[in-house]
Amino acid sequence: MLAPSRLLLSALVSLSLILSLPPLLSLSSRALASELMTNPFIGSWQLESGKYLDDKGQWQDYKNLNLKAIKVISSSHFSFTTMKEIEQADGEKKQEFWAAGTGRYEFTDSLYTEYPELNSFGVVSGESFAFEYRIKGQQLHTKRIEEGVLKEAEVWQRLD
Repeated sequence: MLAPSRLLLSALVSLSLILSLPPLLSLSSRALASELMTNPFIGSWQLESGKYLDDKGQWQDYKNLNLKAIKVISSSHFSFTTMKEIEQADGEKKQEFWAAGTGRYEFTDSLYTEYPELNSFGVVSGESFAFEYRIKGQQLHTKRIEEGVLKEAEVWQRLD
């Protein structure tokens, strides 16, 4: 008779765990919402538009370059991959690697600073990129200014 009582106990424990999941899930959702309130960068972002000042002092528009990028930001690290769409001789479109980077970041009320640790564009360890930023709804607007000169401007759309 011990086996049926264990079975009943097991069923009751399983049922109580199942019934307690919704509050746990909402707690998890609340924790995530709370973290997003203190760190609005957390999530996945898709590049909507942007431009950068090249080494000749000419603006290069990301749309004209056919660049697409995704950036993923955790509570302490970022990672992005940028691809360039090119049209082949036969008219087919192909994605080519453009750039990638990953590392840690910090932010204040107005400044988001990336410290790339791994990258494809030759940044040495310890170098950083500081961006002024604004978050408008589900969009992240960034501007990188060096020595009073705008060097890069981007708009990212939140994916999640």
